[in-house]
Amino acid sequence: MRPSPGLEARRLALLSLFEDEFRPAQALAALSRLVDEHTSDPQVASHAREIVEGVIAHRSDLDARIAAFAPAIPVSELGKVERTILRSALWEVLYSAATSSGETIHDAVSLARTYSGDAARRLVNGVLGSVARSSPGGA
Repeated sequence: MRPSPGLEARRLALLSLFEDEFRPAQALAALSRLVDEHTSDPQVASHAREIVEGVIAHRSDLDARIAAFAPAIPVSELGKVERTILRSALWEVLYSAATSSGETIHDAVSLARTYSGDAARRLVNGVLGSVARSSPGGA
């Protein structure tokens, strides 16, 4: 079964931004390569690009939000996968009206489970749920 277009876009954004953790300023180049390799759906590519560009533009605000909602672990000490998933999903919850926060959170938790494990799933779910509840019109 093929993943939903939203989940596929979020996965491509995650992989691109994760690569950027190792090769700074390369997220958009990584995304172009990944889109060429993995999808021909222009909506998936566009949504993934929107996430990547949004995370790049708002990284410091996103990190401040993560720090506020997960104060026990400094953002710099979070695992790269967890940090990347949180940034991506937070950008969608806070700045994008394209999808519901519920769908974004569900997909982020699924990606955390797939790429990092159960502890990451709980962290991502907790932080994103708290942010969504505290945002105007939140979950």
